[in-house]
Amino acid sequence: MRTKKQETGKWGEDRALEFLVQNGYEILERNYQIKKCELDIIAWREIKGEKTLCFIEVKTREYDNGTAERATDWAKLGHLFHAAQEYCLEKRIPLIGVPIQFEQVSVYGKTPEDCHYKQYVIPIE
Repeated sequence: MRTKKQETGKWGEDRALEFLVQNGYEILERNYQIKKCELDIIAWREIKGEKTLCFIEVKTREYDNGTAERATDWAKLGHLFHAAQEYCLEKRIPLIGVPIQFEQVSVYGKTPEDCHYKQYVIPIE
């Protein structure tokens, strides 16, 4: 049995998946487990004429108070970067020559009718 938090997270990931597909993403994986980390969504997207591999973290909140954007801290990002690298090695995707982008989609709302999204790129430096 899932907790309320798990149900909310799954609901948000379902909404984010629909949002991404509507915006031209080709979904490869969902909830991909690598060691102790989970990659929420992995997808290809055409960016400036170049096929880009996107690793997307999804955060869901009932109210838009900005907490979803603040929920991904440096420790979580470190785990995501490492998991993405492991994913590429496992799937034989070259780490050099293939554009990679990390993103977060914040899903706000309780129902599909009142749901809205904030999407942004997580800078890699």
